[in-house]
Amino acid sequence: MKSVKVKEPKYPVSPSKLNLWLFMLASSMLFAAVVSAFIVHRPDAEGRSAWTAFDLPIYFLYSTIIVIASSVTIYLAHRAAKNDELGQNKNLILITAILGILFCISQYMGWRQMVDLNLTFVNARPEDISASYVWVITALHFVHIVGGIILLFAAWIQSIRLNIHKKKMVLMSIAHTYWHFVGILWFFLYLFLYFAQ
Repeated sequence: MKSVKVKEPKYPVSPSKLNLWLFMLASSMLFAAVVSAFIVHRPDAEGRSAWTAFDLPIYFLYSTIIVIASSVTIYLAHRAAKNDELGQNKNLILITAILGILFCISQYMGWRQMVDLNLTFVNARPEDISASYVWVITALHFVHIVGGIILLFAAWIQSIRLNIHKKKMVLMSIAHTYWHFVGILWFFLYLFLYFAQ
């Protein structure tokens, strides 16, 4: 009796890519909610003298520069994979992951600077939550970056095993898309916080 081969169903969009886009949509809505709360709450808090204006830590600017550089390297890594330049792809993924770690260090240094200025999550005056918004926004984004770094290392391991090439691009495309997402997200969050302060 002959065995019957069952063909795997073909989807217009890869299920993993669809899940990624749904996750990015949910994340965008989360950040939009926090930013909206900031915008709505600030005028009322200022009217009650319960809002402290302060300059963002310089390390957040360094984070922005790092994330822009990492967006370039992940783009080059994706292009290398499409061109079957596997050695270059592997190296560029690793460089992107290292830049991601440097981003995290820069964020930590920014938080340390805020603590040194007594801009803690819970201020001496509990009604003044101006710094709390910065903590929430940057911490939420930090979690997204850590997730991206894990994804990059997963892609790096697969690139070492030669499982990323022009005929097998799903993981590379997911890492590429997600890293651009967190990079663009930080860029706009930084601009918002900078001009809002």
